[in-house]
Amino acid sequence: MDFLQLAEHVAETLDIGPGTRVFEVNCGDGAFLLPLHQNGYIVGGIDGDPDAIERAIESMPDGLFQAGMASALDPAVPWDVVVWRSFAAAADLDSMRGLMARMFAKATHAIAILDVPDERRAWMLHALAEIGAHAIQFETTPTASTMVNVFARV
Repeated sequence: MDFLQLAEHVAETLDIGPGTRVFEVNCGDGAFLLPLHQNGYIVGGIDGDPDAIERAIESMPDGLFQAGMASALDPAVPWDVVVWRSFAAAADLDSMRGLMARMFAKATHAIAILDVPDERRAWMLHALAEIGAHAIQFETTPTASTMVNVFARV
């Protein structure tokens, strides 16, 4: 699934449309956000690679991007939807639980956590329930049956 298809799928699953504010954790150069931006969404993100953030700003100058680690995610600045596409690379579950809690606090509509190893499904369900998520939805990713995408309403 390319970024256009993935962005459309996330938007459809979360029932969002143009004008929605979508923030991505570990956004890199903004490739996932670009199709949303081109369709009238307000986009922003954070990433630890300043060069990647510069590329995101170049392609989406009106986006709100910042260089910084995911652990610096500020929940005091709200966004409608917060997306995290790099859970599979996460090593420390306690840190990941903290990041999920900050994502949930930042989001006013929903969060999406993509490419979660299926063996983390029970852990993810428990962690989301602890932070107060509603309407939690798991779906097997189209690219790997050992991975799931997780959507939850605030």
